[in-house]
Amino acid sequence: MQLIEVLSTIEDYRSPFGRRHSLQNIIIMSILGVMSGKSGFRELARFMKNNESEFRQLLKLRHKVPSHVTLTAVFKEMNFSKFNEAFNIWANQYVRLEDQELLSIDGKAIASTTTNSHNSYQNFVSLISIFASKRGLVVGCQKIENAKASEIPTVKELIEKLDIENCIFTLDALHCQKKQ
Repeated sequence: MQLIEVLSTIEDYRSPFGRRHSLQNIIIMSILGVMSGKSGFRELARFMKNNESEFRQLLKLRHKVPSHVTLTAVFKEMNFSKFNEAFNIWANQYVRLEDQELLSIDGKAIASTTTNSHNSYQNFVSLISIFASKRGLVVGCQKIENAKASEIPTVKELIEKLDIENCIFTLDALHCQKKQ
């Protein structure tokens, strides 16, 4: 199954009135931008503008590529859990892990997601990813909010969900805790 087919399972929450691009096309263009080293919405929009002719041909776009304002609005409201599920399904069909394969697991806070930054109740969004080091591929990922969940059980859940066995994991020292 191709990535665009898997992404079509994500429901587009936006009103059909005024919608110029499908959610799948926005995600595909954004993934390509991230794979090219772009990280912010302005950078992604610039990447899309610089590659507009290729995107028009590849994705059959009828309008100009989305602006950074559109990207911000789309990703702010998009159902990340559905995207994450679709991505993991797609990645699992292409990445077959070998016995004793080295996997790096880490969580990174996503910029500009911090709330209540000036007190002890601050919250931010992190993305936990499992990375096949030898191949340079992300095998799976999961989002957490630090005020609602911890990285430790989320990593365990992600490994179980992806049915990963007989691999070697590298993790932060945070994961070297004994059960009480």
